[in-house]
This record gives sequence, C-alpha cells and structure tokens, in this order.
Amino acid sequence: MIKYLHNISELVSLVVAIIYYPYIRQSFMKWFLPFLAFIFFAELMAKSKFVLWNSSNLILYYIISIVESIFYGYVFYQLFERFSIKWLVIFLTSFILTAYFVAPLFFGFNHSTFLTTLLTSGFFLTGIALWYLFSEFFPETDKILIHEPGFWISFGVSIFFSGNSIVFSMYTFIIRNELSLFHLPLYNFVPRLLCIVLYSSISIAIILCKKKTVISY
Repeated sequence: MIKYLHNISELVSLVVAIIYYPYIRQSFMKWFLPFLAFIFFAELMAKSKFVLWNSSNLILYYIISIVESIFYGYVFYQLFERFSIKWLVIFLTSFILTAYFVAPLFFGFNHSTFLTTLLTSGFFLTGIALWYLFSEFFPETDKILIHEPGFWISFGVSIFFSGNSIVFSMYTFIIRNELSLFHLPLYNFVPRLLCIVLYSSISIAIILCKKKTVISY
C-alpha cells in the first residue's frame, strides 16, 4: 500500500479536479486538470516500465520534472501580482529548464545528473513558493490566508520540493547506510509521503475555488 501512496494521492487530486472543474474552468486553475491527469498517467507508466518490464524510467521522470517546472512556474506567474516578481519567476523557471536540457550534455544522461538537477530545481521552486507565502503573509490585509487557494498551492509546493531536495541531496548517504522505512529506502519513502501533502494541498486549493467562483453557462 505504501508503495502506491503517491499514485493514490495523485488520483484523488485528479478526481477532485474533475468534479470541481466547472468552478475552476474560468480561471488559470483550469490547467490543473490536464496537469494532474498527465502526472497520474506518467507516474503509472514509469512504474510499469520498472516493475513489469524491468526497464529504465529515467527519461519519463525527466519529462515529468520538466513539465512540473513549467507548470508551477506558470502557476506562480499567475499568483504573483507585481510585474517585477512575475519576470523573476520567468527567469528562474527558464534557468531550471535550461539546467534540465544542458546538464545531460555536459555530465551525461544518467541518474546522478538527474538527481543533481532535480534537487537544484526543487530548491528554486521552494524559494518561489516561500516568497509568495512571505508576500501574502506580511502585508496587512483582510484576507484569511487559509481560505486562499494560493496559500495551499504554495504550502504544498514548498513542503514537497524542499523535502525531496533534502532527501535527494543525501542519496549517497542513504544508500551507504541502508536507511529505510517500511522496507523502502528513504529516497523512495519520503517523496511518496510528501506527495500526500502536495496533492492534498492542491485538492484543497481547487475546492476553495468553489467559494470564489460563480458558474456561468
């Protein structure tokens, strides 16, 4: 069951996006539906390649990571109101994408290069998410943050990507010391656990849109 935590959390979030699509289809959050569908099926394909055919799924995870970087860059571009910060988001997202395409050319298309690029992009995405939380938390406003979809998106992204980056930075240490929980190496267990946080936060953000949206047909 634990091996499929991330698949289950992705599926639940996808179902929520389908159910609440009428409430998000007029906003930028409408793109969560195709994004979540892509993540769910791509993850299933990656698992199938490894478990059923004992084949490398590295290229799939490269594609997933690139799509995630583009998507969350777009989301925060929409969430930020200041134009200067929007341009910063574009710059950082472009830097992340450049790293994904350039790193394999210099260091080879391998697991080590992917992990290094992944943890680097994770810290950048965490920084963007935390900056949004910071910008929303300190100004005096009547908004209740936990009622805002942007808060939950930023919360989930910051927890997920920071946790993954920390774990992947300890990849060699984890292997050397055989650190595991529930018969899973920590570099597998922690991302699965953090998926629950990320996709639960996204589901909450989607549901909150119902209170802010008037459906028009």
